[in-house]
Amino acid sequence: MLNQLLRRILLSLIALIGITLLVFILSHVVPGDPARLAAGPQAREAQVESVRKEYGLDKPLPQQYLIYMSDLFQGNLGKSLQSRRPVSEDLVDYFPATLELTLAATLLAVIGGIAFGILSAVHKNEWIDHLTRVISLGGVSIPVFWLGLVLVLIFYRALGWLPFGGRLDPSLSPPVHITGLYILDSLLTANWQTLGSSIAYLILPAVTLAFSSLGVVSRMTRASLLDTLQEDYIRTARGKGLQERLVLMRHALKNALIPVTTIVGLQFGGLLGGAFLVEVIFSWPGLGTYAMKAIMFLDYNGIIGVTLLTGLVFMIVNLLVDLTYLTIDPRIRAQ
Repeated sequence: MLNQLLRRILLSLIALIGITLLVFILSHVVPGDPARLAAGPQAREAQVESVRKEYGLDKPLPQQYLIYMSDLFQGNLGKSLQSRRPVSEDLVDYFPATLELTLAATLLAVIGGIAFGILSAVHKNEWIDHLTRVISLGGVSIPVFWLGLVLVLIFYRALGWLPFGGRLDPSLSPPVHITGLYILDSLLTANWQTLGSSIAYLILPAVTLAFSSLGVVSRMTRASLLDTLQEDYIRTARGKGLQERLVLMRHALKNALIPVTTIVGLQFGGLLGGAFLVEVIFSWPGLGTYAMKAIMFLDYNGIIGVTLLTGLVFMIVNLLVDLTYLTIDPRIRAQ
């Protein structure tokens, strides 16, 4: 198992290098002059040329890539054209907001999806099964931007129940920076007012982001649980006189969650990418906001930095999913 894990890590590193090459080429073939955008519309040609030399944009494309990769292996992601700061510092500032939103959406999708899936499997072809099917189909069909705007119109504009825009009430100061996750930092510092405001501002974007994944997790849980309930050991457990609740929770659900774990890992990567659009809708100050600015400024270093970080997180989650199999399925540990 250790050899397989090391092999996965090596393949992941190779994939990251491939991502850098692909994104580097695609970002540089887009029409436009990033040096002109960074220098400003009123800048003289000499100033534009100075910016071009400062960022190495005057060199041939292959040489730019080799210089970038050389700096990358030294932990240097380059300097952002839009903020004039190291990209690594920008990512440290923006990533916690995206991570908090993605984790909250994943938690909602997993809890809600598994609960709906269990209800659908236990009450197969009953009204609750049909209801969860409609919710699941809606989750996969409804565009995230449309759902976000509808939720804003209902719960912010019409009812006034939930706030909109940003991570925290403007009248409050952010919690003491420990992890960058407002909810966790508020808990660690016992800042209850900030905690309440952080949760309130998180609800709408998290629900919007989680809705599509909830449907996928729900249908996968239902299908996997129905298959597991037909196994011989389930019939044996029932034959021993065990209560149906114990048969379901102790014997069936644990084995049914193995394929669901794979789906959750894949959905986390999808949520991390989908968070970019949700962040724009809800003015959430995360990687999506940063990436949008980087694209508008043709900020190559910023674009590649965001892509690399997203790819790295996705690969780490997949590795964690593989390790989770060891806990869920003893048969894999025995191999």
